[in-house]
Amino acid sequence: MTELSFSKQAKLEALENLKYPKDNCCKHNFIKGFFYDIIKSDDFTDIKIQPDIVKSTKLVKKILSDMDIDSYVVTKEKVTSKQVATMYITEDESIEKIEQINKSKFICDKCMMYFATGLFIKNGFVSDPNKEYQLEFVLSDENKAAKLLALFYRQGFIFKITQRRKDFVVYTRNSEVIEDFLATIGAQTTCLEIMSCKVVKDIRNKVNRITNCETANIAKSIKASKDHIDAINSLIDTGKFELLSEDLKYIANLKLENPELSLSELAEITQPPITKSSLNRRLKKLMDMAKTEEKNGQ
Repeated sequence: MTELSFSKQAKLEALENLKYPKDNCCKHNFIKGFFYDIIKSDDFTDIKIQPDIVKSTKLVKKILSDMDIDSYVVTKEKVTSKQVATMYITEDESIEKIEQINKSKFICDKCMMYFATGLFIKNGFVSDPNKEYQLEFVLSDENKAAKLLALFYRQGFIFKITQRRKDFVVYTRNSEVIEDFLATIGAQTTCLEIMSCKVVKDIRNKVNRITNCETANIAKSIKASKDHIDAINSLIDTGKFELLSEDLKYIANLKLENPELSLSELAEITQPPITKSSLNRRLKKLMDMAKTEEKNGQ
């Protein structure tokens, strides 16, 4: 059996958690959302809907029946063992009722939830958060897309609109807006998956930043250590090493014997112990002397 996509899982969860609407206003708004993209044209003779989630046709058909709207569903099995259901509404009177329902307004505090659920089940898509954050609704009518954008804005959901070929897409890439929307329609598990994915990504990014920083520091320490050793060897080669003060000779020999130690580690093993900054000043003095000898030699 083919594994459901992340988007279909979200739709199925929203559908399974949806309580059958008791109030007519909620029924109307669920149907309004589900049939939101229906466009009346001169040759418009029937309504044909083929949703992603086959189970949704059963609920839609029941709600339509409550409103005396006739519909029928044809279900087919594809070669891939995937079920496809097509809902038809052919009676002129029923089509007229659907068009009237599409003018419904939000009456109670649950109407928006039912509208958003119907809309998402039929026209929505949410991407896998492991790849990207995107929630979108693909509509064939620009005017309806603009109205949906405004409706979302009034409900506190900030979306954008763009055109994709002949369609108009109302979308958001804001993960918090996506989480709020999914929570609103009852897809809490899907919402939590996105939150969890964000936490994992955040931790991974922090680990990468720390690792990159540590790698950069290690590379910097290695280069500095090589520069110190090259300077000391240069002083030895030019015969200037024996002219150094005893404390500088001591530090130079200690560095040559422990090239792998960091400045902090090297400072700890000096006798008597000195601070890291004191050690750094003496090594810098050795480097400056080596550079001076190099210039004089040229």
